[in-house]
Amino acid sequence: MRRSASAWLAAGLAAAALGAACGGSGSGPTASASGATGEGSRLTTSHNAGRDCLGCHRDFRVAGTVYRADGSSYPGATVRLTTAADGGGSVVLAVSTDASGNFYSSQAVTFGSGLYADVAGSGGARRSMKAVVASGACNSCHDAQNRIRAD
Repeated sequence: MRRSASAWLAAGLAAAALGAACGGSGSGPTASASGATGEGSRLTTSHNAGRDCLGCHRDFRVAGTVYRADGSSYPGATVRLTTAADGGGSVVLAVSTDASGNFYSSQAVTFGSGLYADVAGSGGARRSMKAVVASGACNSCHDAQNRIRAD
């Protein structure tokens, strides 16, 4: 079956629109179980800081963005999911933020009745969430008015 030039053009435009909806066409990160450091991924940069990563990246299980108090992204912060509040209990997942302040993992996480999240900046200070976490779509709640902060 032969396609017309307009059919090829329409298919190309549809693919470009799909790529643009998530910030680019193949220039984003590939998920790795080790987190956003780029280990095991094809690319080491990420995009769309602050947006709900799981909205586009269906293979991610946990993802989000960490910021400094001044509103800039926080590279090198560590995000952990644990089984008990205030960083206690077993660590279920630990990931580091990349140069864009983004963290992500495709490692399967069982949230059950909820896990606890905390974040530590490079200075060692740790901030813990008081509420349980039931989803890895961190930026779906942590938007511009309620950012994840490491300091």
